[in-house]
Amino acid sequence: MIRMRPLLFLTFLITLVLIPAPALAAILGIDFGQSTTKAALVAPGVPFEIVLTRDSKRKDVSGVAFKGEERLYGSAAAGIAPRTPSAAFLHFKPLLGRSVSSSEAKTYLEQHHGIELIPSGNRSTVSFKTDDSSFPVEELLAMSISHIKALGEEMLPKSSATSRIYDVAITVPPYFDSVQRKAIIDAAEIAGVRVTALVPDGVATAINYASARSFGNEKQYHFVLDMGAGSTSATLVSFQEVQERGHRFGKSTLNITVEGVGFDQNLGGDLLDQRIYEILLARFIEAHGDGILSSPRALVRLHKEAERVKTILSANTEVKASVESLYDDIDFRTMVSRAEFEDAIQDVLPRVTKPFDDALQAANLDILDIQSVILMGGTTRVPIFQQVLIKDVLKGDASKLSKNVNADEAAVMGATFRGVSVSKQFKAKEINVLDPAIWEYDVVVSNSDGGIIGTQALFPKGSAGNRSLIELQLPENLEEATLEFREDGRPLFIYGLHSIQESKKKLLQSNNCTELIFVLDAELTVSRVFDVHGVSWQCNVTRPVVPAESDDSEAEDFKQKVFNYFKGEKSSPEGSTTETTAATEAPTDSESMTASSSTTSKRPQATLPPKPRLVKQPVKYTVSYSGSRNMGRATKASSTARLRAFDKLDSGRHARDAVRNDIESYSYRIREWIEHEHQRFIEHSNEEERQTFLRKAAGALEWLYDEGESMILDKLEEKMKELKEFEKTIFQREKEKLAIIEAELRASASAAAAEVSAEVDSAEELVIPDDEPEEEPVEDGTSTSATTTILISTVMPNTKTMSFEESSTAEAEPEKIEEPQHDEL
Repeated sequence: MIRMRPLLFLTFLITLVLIPAPALAAILGIDFGQSTTKAALVAPGVPFEIVLTRDSKRKDVSGVAFKGEERLYGSAAAGIAPRTPSAAFLHFKPLLGRSVSSSEAKTYLEQHHGIELIPSGNRSTVSFKTDDSSFPVEELLAMSISHIKALGEEMLPKSSATSRIYDVAITVPPYFDSVQRKAIIDAAEIAGVRVTALVPDGVATAINYASARSFGNEKQYHFVLDMGAGSTSATLVSFQEVQERGHRFGKSTLNITVEGVGFDQNLGGDLLDQRIYEILLARFIEAHGDGILSSPRALVRLHKEAERVKTILSANTEVKASVESLYDDIDFRTMVSRAEFEDAIQDVLPRVTKPFDDALQAANLDILDIQSVILMGGTTRVPIFQQVLIKDVLKGDASKLSKNVNADEAAVMGATFRGVSVSKQFKAKEINVLDPAIWEYDVVVSNSDGGIIGTQALFPKGSAGNRSLIELQLPENLEEATLEFREDGRPLFIYGLHSIQESKKKLLQSNNCTELIFVLDAELTVSRVFDVHGVSWQCNVTRPVVPAESDDSEAEDFKQKVFNYFKGEKSSPEGSTTETTAATEAPTDSESMTASSSTTSKRPQATLPPKPRLVKQPVKYTVSYSGSRNMGRATKASSTARLRAFDKLDSGRHARDAVRNDIESYSYRIREWIEHEHQRFIEHSNEEERQTFLRKAAGALEWLYDEGESMILDKLEEKMKELKEFEKTIFQREKEKLAIIEAELRASASAAAAEVSAEVDSAEELVIPDDEPEEEPVEDGTSTSATTTILISTVMPNTKTMSFEESSTAEAEPEKIEEPQHDEL
């Protein structure tokens, strides 16, 4: 039992009251697509704004490139890919959580030439090889997230208490497994942010679709078709407004439920780009030979042209492909028609219907039950795909093809809204989202000889995210065992259990156990990441019977002390006496016996009923992986340190670039002043000074171009200070001249004031005869006499002294002397 003195208890209560509530934080939503990336921000003073790039674009290319120690992002990274393909890492999202030998890695190398992939240490995941280093794919994603986070923080109001972004919501394809999802969470952790939610693309679009609409009490079924650069998914969702019971104003909540999901992991825009690329490559080889196959730069440029051709063919029937000096100084030009393109993808078209069929089967619904198909992703703009949807999916009903969401930004806006809802930091429309697991999670139990004992389900298909203690059934006297955890039949990791019976004996020896069970602590998070937190023996132990008097008396004594404290009756410390205690007589023996019996009668002896408590004994285990695995703590710490080192280099480079720009612009401005004879500059300098200044500016520019690129920040600031010192001399000269002019004006004003004062002193005193009748006062309070004038004059440097006549007339604004402006050069 916790014991606190009354004063300590009061302090504790006050502290609870005075602890300030945490300030509202910013939520960053990121749609990190295979081809492009979008981001949105919500913060106090920033309601749902798209995060713009440095060149004010609403989306950017997904990727990172290296130019020496400088990192480039987005379109800048894509821009150097044709020149240095081995240093530009674009469109790497499919490689998250995958090994070098995976089909995803093989497809990636076919579409990105000049790239070398290597294993990430002993994790079997992908790393990108550079000339002198390598970068795990999670680290590259962390760099992209960190860059987006910096762009978002620049949008935060300067006056706001929120100046940093700590929480993000990120979109994921619905088919991403636990390893891939955990890789995204690891990347966010390296970037210094926390993932509040991983939101499937279809769910994010559905949230955005529903956020500005109302639905009835009947369920409405809609498909969200997301055809992106790398994959296609069809998410069948239902919308339903549910009235809250007992609410006075009929408040309702919108429920969004994922009824079924279908997908094709390889059907997307990149596949279409590849088909056009093959057309262009075949024509070049036919005309000029296959030497181009040995040039990664030429192949990257041809692939980039294929992407452009596909985009134009969505709106035109033909397009001219053109690449200047593609290979061996050969200019490549050819015409590609939409008919040729559609012929090249005929084998792909039947694959469009399968995701719809799988989702309808999972939901036990028919396409006639669907009200609309919401289009998402750039590939849905390809005309032939829309024709296939209308004909083969919607059975000719084109009215159900919905294009009323922003195909580029609906996912990122919905993910941001989901992040807001999960974080509960902002007030938003109440939307309940149920996104159940689309796979089953189970464990295969084997003995030390490899014989399978049995398979037990952990989280069946359709489970919501939760953490559970699951009892496992093991044979008696089993000392060693293997637990293989699987996701949809695919192995995730293996627990090797040791000394099972020894752990059991330890628990039995130290406790009087009942209901002894073997328990697995497993979790399926809301973001659908599966994990195991340990294995243990557990049992219920009955607490021994404890008399209630001691605890009760202590509690009563403590309550009485607190009550007395608030009444103002403070108890005295031991060993001290006060007037109150001195004046109080000691009780007699009979009084003590009466008080004792009274106290005893108020608190009769009682015992607490036996209460069981849970005790556990962990079982030793080792973890192994049959495939790729996620980052450990040490690996993440190393990546975080390297990311911070790059950030420091970037910060120093940006500071140097800023000073270089200042030196360059300042030098050109000096030249402009002198050549165009800037009035103020010419007025306060002589010809020799101007020529000296011009030579200094020219020398600074020459130094900047020759040596300034490699100079450290201190040297650049020193050069800038040298130029400023020369200007300061001229500015000081102008300042001194202005001070002289101002002193002369003040002296003139003082002389004028003295002259007026002398005239007033020499004037004769005005005498009014006693026998002259007094004037009758005028009703409005003004005097009819215009001869009596009292002059009170305060002469200021910038005011014109009024004459005697002027002071007796109506008030007039004093004329001011214009002062020259004191703008700095």
